[in-house]
Amino acid sequence: MSFKHKKKYGQNFLTDQNNVLDKIIEVSNPNKNEEILEIGPGEGALTELLLKKSKKVNCVEIDTDLEKILRKKFKNEKNFNLIMGDILEVDLNKFLVPNTKVIANIPYYITSPIINKLISHRDKINEIYLMVQKEVGERVCATSGKERSVLTLAVEFFGKGEYLFTIPKEFFTPPPKIDSGFISIKLHQDRKYEKQISEKVFFKYVKAAFSNKRKNIVNNLSTLKIPKDLIKENLEILGIAPNERAENITIDKFIELAKLFETK
Repeated sequence: MSFKHKKKYGQNFLTDQNNVLDKIIEVSNPNKNEEILEIGPGEGALTELLLKKSKKVNCVEIDTDLEKILRKKFKNEKNFNLIMGDILEVDLNKFLVPNTKVIANIPYYITSPIINKLISHRDKINEIYLMVQKEVGERVCATSGKERSVLTLAVEFFGKGEYLFTIPKEFFTPPPKIDSGFISIKLHQDRKYEKQISEKVFFKYVKAAFSNKRKNIVNNLSTLKIPKDLIKENLEILGIAPNERAENITIDKFIELAKLFETK
């Protein structure tokens, strides 16, 4: 049977040109001692390779038309587990085990919510490998410059993002409008930033600092009803110029800054 791709699910299936799938396996390096979470397996091209390399593959698929295709294709694979549902609504705690690795070509229109949900399960997930829009991948992994955003800091707070390689749009069916990027997020096992400051306090200041990309750090932080004189005073203590923008401030400086405000 021929499968009709659905725009509402953001379906762009990877065709194995230039051995892209082999490259994904190479950089994500699944092994027989770990379980894999795959989001949106499609017709199972990547799934097939993951099943050979890992202990178990838990696939979350929203499209009921793909269920028969996947169940038929992998009916003899004992380490294949198909969960039908929306990844943002599925209760991952029902099947995730410690040290699960995520390897997936996700629907691009819900990239941020998916990354946030995966990070929230960092007690079970230790490494995340995702195919995303190229510009989003660059933003997630940016260490400096205008690409940085709240999402960049969220990834940095909980792990280390790395942009691994680019996949041209021609390698997909149907071809999307832009190229894709394959990224990794290795979650901090030592919770190094979480030990320094609470997640709630950290993101209170980060979100305010990025609230208006056109404005400087003083104007954005003043949305928290902090007097501008106090903002400038704390920035001076840390050697940050008052006209600096949030994207140029490191995670360590953000933590120091948040601590200064919380103690005054």
